[in-house]
Amino acid sequence: MEPDDDLQLHELLREWEAPNAPPSLEARVLGRRVAWWRFLLTGQIRVPVPVGLAAAAALIAMGVVVARDRGRGAVQPPPPETARAIFNLKDFQPVQNARVRVIRSGYANQ
Repeated sequence: MEPDDDLQLHELLREWEAPNAPPSLEARVLGRRVAWWRFLLTGQIRVPVPVGLAAAAALIAMGVVVARDRGRGAVQPPPPETARAIFNLKDFQPVQNARVRVIRSGYANQ
C-alpha cells in the first residue's frame, strides 16, 4: 500500500480548513496603521547618511543664494539690447583651400 493511497486521509485533508490568524499577528507583521496626516507630523523616513548630507548641503546652498539675492534688493531687469548685427548669407563663399587633418587615436591600430 502506497502512502498516497490513503482515502481517509484525502477526505480529511479536503475538509480541513486552516484556522484564521490571530489579530495580533497582523499588527506585529504590518505594524499599526497611521493616518496620512499623522504620518506627516510624526513619521520617519530612513535615508542613508551620504544622501542626507547631500540634501542638507543642497538646502544650505539654496538658502545662501536666496539670502544673497534678497540682500541685493529687487532683481534688476536685464539691460535693453542694443542693435544686433544682422547676419546675411548673401555674400557667403565656400572655402577655397580645405585642409582636412585626420587624427587617429592610439587604439585605432589594435
